[in-house]
Amino acid sequence: MKAAAILIIGDEVLSGEVRDENGPWLVGRLTALGTRIERISTVRDRMADIVDELRRLRAHTDAVVVSGGIGPTHDDLTRPAVATALGVPLERHPDADAHVRRWYGARTTDAELAMADLPRGSRLLIGAKTTALGFFVSGVYVLPGVPFLLRDLIEGSGAEFAGPPLHRVEVSLSRREGEIADALTRLQACALDTAIGSYPSVDPDGVWSTRIVVRSPDAARASAVADQVRLAFGAR
Repeated sequence: MKAAAILIIGDEVLSGEVRDENGPWLVGRLTALGTRIERISTVRDRMADIVDELRRLRAHTDAVVVSGGIGPTHDDLTRPAVATALGVPLERHPDADAHVRRWYGARTTDAELAMADLPRGSRLLIGAKTTALGFFVSGVYVLPGVPFLLRDLIEGSGAEFAGPPLHRVEVSLSRREGEIADALTRLQACALDTAIGSYPSVDPDGVWSTRIVVRSPDAARASAVADQVRLAFGAR
């Protein structure tokens, strides 16, 4: 599976002015498409922070999906930050320029045209329904922060994130995590090719339960390990 990181950019998210919808949605959608999400970060609208975090994420993953900071205002720094992180110049992209002019029409401003200044080598991403503009360059997918625009662009680029599905089998136990921890550790040690997750919850009456989720690219292997979990704890 392709490994990807998600970078959310915006003071509005870190200040609580806007609730981040893009991060959780991207995790679920890209995972469903066949891309493994390894990291997710949020940084403020500060050039140095964006550049540093983008370089760090690129060093550890195959792709980075960036959300936010590509509008026309003073705090939209993602385009120059991506260029700086990649060590390439920012230059006017002719197709992006034409796209922006079509989008805003005769009232297009210089600030809006600046959205067509992209890192050298960029390939445009166009929303299928909204015709929203994003771009791809050197493993970095840069998308708008507005949720419905971002989702349109991802759906239109879904093939680029496609990979073998990650199969998932869930086992529910009427036990606390502390009661199963030792046995679960032994099960995981014997199944290093799978991921075994443990997720506790408690109901209003104070009764604990735990969901065990087994994940693997191999459906048969996921089922086999889940059977071992059921056998170890007497679960159905």
